[in-house]
Amino acid sequence: MLLGLGIVLGFASIGFLCWLLFLCAVYAAPLFVAAMVCTILYDHGVLSGAHAILAGIAAGIVVLATGQAILASSRDPALRVAVSVLLALPAALAGFGTTLGFCGMGDMSAMPAYLFATFGALCVGGAAWTRLCAIQSA
Repeated sequence: MLLGLGIVLGFASIGFLCWLLFLCAVYAAPLFVAAMVCTILYDHGVLSGAHAILAGIAAGIVVLATGQAILASSRDPALRVAVSVLLALPAALAGFGTTLGFCGMGDMSAMPAYLFATFGALCVGGAAWTRLCAIQSA
């Protein structure tokens, strides 16, 4: 009984984490920029801990707002595709890492794990790119 419940809850938790990954994939680029700005400012001694975190959050917000403003206001398809791809690439990398981590939990050999991780990267990156392309220009 408890073994079956554990298996069901394990599959449900992996499904929930995948759903959360697809939902939050659009925000991978602003989060990456925020983390890098925070790390660089703190490591080089430019700002203290709290100030570096606030500067990182501000940088992430600027990236998100700029990307969405460009997608919402531009009618040029080349610019829209370029901005969408730039914002979706970190999501694809996050999908690769997440899928590779899930494969590592299942004791899978290297070649199938990397194949599944590549498929996961394509799925998550494609989902983020599709959500970004859905932003209509005014």
